[in-house]
Amino acid sequence: MRPIIVERSVEMIHIAICDDDLKVTQQIEMLIMDTQHNFAEQIEVYIFYSGESFSNAVRSGCPFDIICMDIEMTGMDGITAGHTLRANDENDAVQLIYISSHEEYHLQLFDVQPSGFIKKPIDTDNFNNKLIPSIHKAIRKRQQGTINFLPVHQKGKEVLVPFRDIMYLESNIRQVILNTRVDRIEYYGTLNEEEKKLPIREFIRIHQSYIVNFYFIKEILSRKIILTTGIELPISEKNSSSVRKHYLKFRGDLIGT
Repeated sequence: MRPIIVERSVEMIHIAICDDDLKVTQQIEMLIMDTQHNFAEQIEVYIFYSGESFSNAVRSGCPFDIICMDIEMTGMDGITAGHTLRANDENDAVQLIYISSHEEYHLQLFDVQPSGFIKKPIDTDNFNNKLIPSIHKAIRKRQQGTINFLPVHQKGKEVLVPFRDIMYLESNIRQVILNTRVDRIEYYGTLNEEEKKLPIREFIRIHQSYIVNFYFIKEILSRKIILTTGIELPISEKNSSSVRKHYLKFRGDLIGT
């Protein structure tokens, strides 16, 4: 299994293959990469040879746009692995394409919301007719801001950090310190660069040195905010009015007022 740490210099489409048949995974990977000429975005493929390894990889967050999943595998089958994926609401937008030599699983697949089914042995035209529209859909979702991860560059690699886990970002000269629920990640960059990658509905610049996730704000005072963890961060005078305005809108949208 390849680790979920990806190296990329441009936007990528991440596709996972989960099948315990080596020849089939090689065939699917080749078919996927043969579609690369259709897209400006780079395609990155990850291979899992069991339902267990795939499930372990996605339990803490799924960085994949599309998953090609076998149904009948030794150990955990593809349907059970699909339920693991869908157990996290954040993965609703992930496109799950099942690939199997059997077609009698349709009713069992209903709950995992598959976006397609490809019959084995795999026909190239049939595969492309399912995959290419799925990649276009993933690109549209990314352009619409529905990707739920912040790409963090470290030593030539890129780690995808779920937005929902980010409490706040702070800057220290040319370094960004990313504070999550459980960790602090330091890397080279600027808050101006990171601000462009974050959804404006959930994150706000409160100070030259801080960007905060609205979900972790407990209280806003005149010149500081208090996070749900008790951490206090300063609000600059020029950002004070904007922070209050956008936070009230966020709260209103959250409760439907």
